Formats: sequence, C-alpha cells, structure tokens
Amino acid sequence: MFGCGLRQREELVQKREAELARREQELLVKENNLQLKETELIKREQQLKTAPQPDSVAQPVAGEVNPALVGTWNARMVCTETTCTGSAVGDTKTETWDLSYQGNQVIAKAMTGENLTRIYTGAYHNNLLELTENVEHTAAAPATKMVVRLTLLNPITLDGQREIIRAGDCRIVYNLQLNKQ
Repeated sequence: MFGCGLRQREELVQKREAELARREQELLVKENNLQLKETELIKREQQLKTAPQPDSVAQPVAGEVNPALVGTWNARMVCTETTCTGSAVGDTKTETWDLSYQGNQVIAKAMTGENLTRIYTGAYHNNLLELTENVEHTAAAPATKMVVRLTLLNPITLDGQREIIRAGDCRIVYNLQLNKQ
C-alpha cells in the first residue's frame, strides 16, 4: 500500500518536472523572439536616425525660377477618376499650399488647417510646375507616389492634376486648382 502511493507521487513529480521543462522552453522561445524584435527595432531606429529629413530630401533640380509661384495658395481638389476603395469621383479636398524655392527646386508644403500634411518637391519648366512626393511603405500605409502637374494660367492661378498611385492597381486623379492668397 505504501509503495503504490510512492509510485503515484513519483509520477506526479515527473509530470510536474516535465511541465516545468516545457514552460522553461516556451519562455526561452519567447525570450529569443523578444531579442529578435529588439534587434529589429534598434536597426529601424538607426535607419530613421540616418534617413534624410523632409527638407533635406530636396535635391537640386535644374529648373526655372518664377517669383510669381512663391507664396501661399488655396488648393481645391476634385476627384475625377479612382480605382481605389475609400475614394469616390466627386470627392473634394481643400488645402493651403506654401510654395517656395530651394535653389532652383520648388518646395510645396501642403497644409490642412494648421497641420502639415505633405511636402512636394519639383521643378518649374516652360510654364509647367511638376511636383512629386514619394511615401515609403510602412505597416500602416502602402507605398504611394503622388505626382502634381500644374500650369500657371496667370500670376494668381495654377490649374492641373494630382495623381496618386498605390500598390494593387489603385489610382486616384484629382483636378486641382490653386488660387494665390
């Protein structure tokens, strides 16, 4: 009788030891995963520290300087084409654009209210202002390319299009009109 109880206790102790060993293995796996994630985060942090800032991204592009472009403009956009979910023909957006030059390169800072929403860079040639913005792929948003083409109709009016291209055959085109303030 006493021997049976001892065997059951030994089996119970062995089961507990096996359970502890299994849990220890799980903890080691989790610890290794955390170390890998920490290493990835450190690499990303270093990449972000060495990545050019929006104002320093601007590379000089040979273009003409037109003083009439410099200033604050009211931008009105109307969606005319879309293949993307979440966008519809007829959607409208308004922003305030601050146009300036950095060398011969045009810098356009788009503002919604008091918030800077994006920075375009580009050049002005033969009465055509062409601007681009590239948005890198992140977990929160797919890679996006934006191209703006505007014609200077007169010293206070720019007219053209903004095209947004995303992965997965997603394309949005806006008619764009800017009026100088």
